[in-house]
Amino acid sequence: MMNKWSKGWSIFIFSIGGIVVLLIFAIVLLFLNFRESLTPDEKEEAKVISQAEKYLQEKYPTMKYEISGVEYDKGSQHDKFDYAAVIINTETQNTFMVYENRHTKQMEDDIAFQELSKFIEQVTPKVHSYITETFGEPQGISFTPSLDNPSSLNIKLNNKKEEVNEKMFESFIDYLQRELKVEHAHVTIMYENEQWDKEF
Repeated sequence: MMNKWSKGWSIFIFSIGGIVVLLIFAIVLLFLNFRESLTPDEKEEAKVISQAEKYLQEKYPTMKYEISGVEYDKGSQHDKFDYAAVIINTETQNTFMVYENRHTKQMEDDIAFQELSKFIEQVTPKVHSYITETFGEPQGISFTPSLDNPSSLNIKLNNKKEEVNEKMFESFIDYLQRELKVEHAHVTIMYENEQWDKEF
């Protein structure tokens, strides 16, 4: 009886030991894979530098530039690339990135996006001033740049329904286009469980 119990206990211990060993092995493998994912691939870095040089010669033949390094998207923060060459325009000292778009497989740069982001950053205080003067202090304003789709402008007002009308919204759109020179945007204005949308 004791021998049977002892045998059963040994099998149990052996099974638990096997599971623990497997778990440790799996954890070590996961750790090694994780470390590898954080380390850039030298071949991929060399490839994107070569591609960037060719791209710059074709698209910006008169630009004077230096390649300062490679941006590796180890945290999947960028939707468009894994590796990007970081370029310094030596005449303007502006920095931008050249990369192969993972969706289109075409080489591109982020100069246009940077310019749009800077433009939106400059006009956002003017948008806030207009909204405050017309509707009162808003709960929040968010102006997000996008090249693939119209940039999105989301505004949350404190107003009640009877305090706003279509003409006020249309005047705001006119202000964005004529005064601020915003070319494309999807504007959403929210107030007291209501929502007003306009894309141009």
